[in-house]
Amino acid sequence: MADYIDLPTAVVAIDFGTSYSGYAFSFRSEFKKSNESREIFRNSWTSGMAGNLSLKAPTVALFDPNKDFHSFGYEAQEKFFDLTEYKEDGEWYYFSKFKMQLFDKMKLSRNLTITDESGKSLPAMRIFSKSLEFLVRNAVSQINRAIHQTSQLSEKDITWVLTVPAIWNEPAKQFMREAAVEAGIDKDKLMLALEPEVAALYCRYLPGTSGGKDENDILSILHHGGRYMVVDIGGGTVDIAVHEVSGNGKKVTEILPASGGDWGGESVNKSFFDYFTREIGGEKSTKIKQTRKSHWMKLETNFEEKKRKLKSNSERGIRLDVPPVIILDAEMKIDLSKSWKMDISNDIVRSFFGSTNNIIRHMKFILDRVADIDLILMVGGGAQSDYVSNMVKQEFASKTVIVPAKAEVAVMEGAVLYGFEPWTISARMCRYTYGIGCNHPFKVGVHREEYRSEIDGRDMCKNIFDRLVTEGEVLEIHEKRVAEQYSSSHKSESRKDIILNFPFFASSDTSCQYVTDQSCERIGKIDIQPPADGWPDSVKYRLEMYFGRTEFEVKIFNDNDDREYSAEFDFLI
Repeated sequence: MADYIDLPTAVVAIDFGTSYSGYAFSFRSEFKKSNESREIFRNSWTSGMAGNLSLKAPTVALFDPNKDFHSFGYEAQEKFFDLTEYKEDGEWYYFSKFKMQLFDKMKLSRNLTITDESGKSLPAMRIFSKSLEFLVRNAVSQINRAIHQTSQLSEKDITWVLTVPAIWNEPAKQFMREAAVEAGIDKDKLMLALEPEVAALYCRYLPGTSGGKDENDILSILHHGGRYMVVDIGGGTVDIAVHEVSGNGKKVTEILPASGGDWGGESVNKSFFDYFTREIGGEKSTKIKQTRKSHWMKLETNFEEKKRKLKSNSERGIRLDVPPVIILDAEMKIDLSKSWKMDISNDIVRSFFGSTNNIIRHMKFILDRVADIDLILMVGGGAQSDYVSNMVKQEFASKTVIVPAKAEVAVMEGAVLYGFEPWTISARMCRYTYGIGCNHPFKVGVHREEYRSEIDGRDMCKNIFDRLVTEGEVLEIHEKRVAEQYSSSHKSESRKDIILNFPFFASSDTSCQYVTDQSCERIGKIDIQPPADGWPDSVKYRLEMYFGRTEFEVKIFNDNDDREYSAEFDFLI
């Protein structure tokens, strides 16, 4: 354990999900306690529509006709429900499931816009930042209620942890970071955490689980050189990571790049509503969604509740409450004098979970590549589905499949623990081959003739992909890659105060040679700010880069006098 003096006074973790979001927090005094005594605090969100308390709130943001932020979560959902009831929603902006706009993007713009339920759009950065600001303000308010008023914490005492899917690319991570800073979080007090990593940390320290092995056996895998798989089933995406416990059991190494897909809980919902649309007809479905919005929202809530309670061993189908207005408008064959329920056979219900088959296929693919994985940890809201978890357990009967007792909050609470000891994840595997686009002295017979060019009187080859790190390499979080072959000239006064940038590329080919190769894509740049007194006439750079961290980091020095320049990666267009 690290020296407690160096630990943050308080850590707040925000789990910003596709379907549901929430936060958790704790204090240094709590972290010092034993696992059994330590307390992590959460908010309880009240749902009027669902009629219960929940550990997270829907990821729903509402903006008024003036485009000003109105509300988030259940409050936004219920306000919009009321607006639609009275047909007053026309000029309002209602956004849901918007996190998926960042999924699977190698290129992402700061000016990205998101379209709401009715086709109106607002800047994505504003939607994300205002939603995060709502969670930040609630968290700070709850923290100060949790401690004595005379000893209220300054926000400078709080370390913030924002969770992101491990399968996200660098542009999406940077977008979330900038949204969080715009929401009011000090950039120097903010860290990003990868969801399956912090979920595994949660399982390690708070091992209340349901599974087939004795708890001590599970802990032996998590503490003594064992390998395990984490399957994080969220609302939008599924993250699958493979870790190995190293050293004295205090360190974890990622031994396979995180992978997955858009197979989360929303894919089950989509399958149901595709089925429902086929049953009543596409034209009717479209019209009802437009004219009976509040009733359609109620149908969505009803199915979500039914989905969560579904048991895998049930031989019956389900009986789903359908709002009477929809039954009448859709001319469904349901006798309202007897019931409002739609009967769906067991075979059809099973078909809604086709995405689980995608998860299982991908897990098999990974297990074929990596040996000695005996433990599978299932976390996230989707893992709490008895239907989903039992499909996985049946398919991998020879493995120990563990679902934590509070799988829904594993990421959120694990991120709090990560905020106190981020060094637990000691190394990560590179997902792509990364490099810088530059010019090299032309070599006859080596370089392509079409890229030959005279630059500043020298015979050079353009479009070179200068490799910095290769896909599949395992990099320690403190391991730096050094590049010293770059230089620039600033003899002209017009170049004394310019911002320099090095184009940064990712390739899926470990043997990539040129930035024009089909496998290669520019994903960003490294910006270098000029020194206050302007650039010297000539600069030879030394780049020190860290690729084993949650976010890529760079430091740039003048190799002649060791002077450091202000520099950072920029992955947003």
